[in-house]
This record gives sequence, C-alpha cells and structure tokens, in this order.
Amino acid sequence: MSAAAPTPISKHEWLCILPDQADAQPRRLEVRSQHLEGIKKAEAEGFFTFGGAFFADKFQEGVTPNFKGSVMIALGDNKEEVVAKLKEDVYTKNNVWDWEKVEIYPFRTAVRVPLPY
Repeated sequence: MSAAAPTPISKHEWLCILPDQADAQPRRLEVRSQHLEGIKKAEAEGFFTFGGAFFADKFQEGVTPNFKGSVMIALGDNKEEVVAKLKEDVYTKNNVWDWEKVEIYPFRTAVRVPLPY
C-alpha cells in the first residue's frame, strides 16, 4: 500500500524579521504577555508556524534578555496579508518593532525540528 501524497498548502510561507526600536526594551516587556497571547491565537488559527525573539547576547535561563527583535514564519496568500496581521500586533501598536527595518521574504521551510525543552 503506497502512502498518500501530502495535502498541498494553499498559502505561502513568509519569513518575517522584525527588529526592535533601539529604546523598545521597556515597552516590549510591558506588553509581552499580550503579544504572546496574540501569537498563540494566530498560531491556533494557522497563521504563524514558527516564531521567537532574537537577542543581543546568548540567552541565559532566568536572566531577562536584551531583546533585539522577533522572527516569525507566517502563512499567507501575499505579503500584504502578512503585513496587515503584523500591524495588528501589540508590538506594532506600542512602538516595539522598528517598521523602517522590518524585512519580509517569501520563504520555504526545509527543516523544522523543535528544541527539546
């Protein structure tokens, strides 16, 4: 018996690189729980398939990191749809992400392996 072919994905992947504004750390920390709630909801809806923060220094458990921005993979029909969703995020509304430096590229995941936390 042969395995069925995988169901094609109708949406496209988008790599979203969202640097923080230079002075954003206090604003990021203030609304971080709201941001994470929104991301979890968008993930449950199938919009985000990957996401996390990037830092100025190596991450250390129990130490507040020096956040530098966010990276996400979104599923959308086009870049405009992805931008519109990101513009709804609390990090946009609270001037955390530096939209003059945001980069969004068409993307295709080749490997996806979660870390063993």
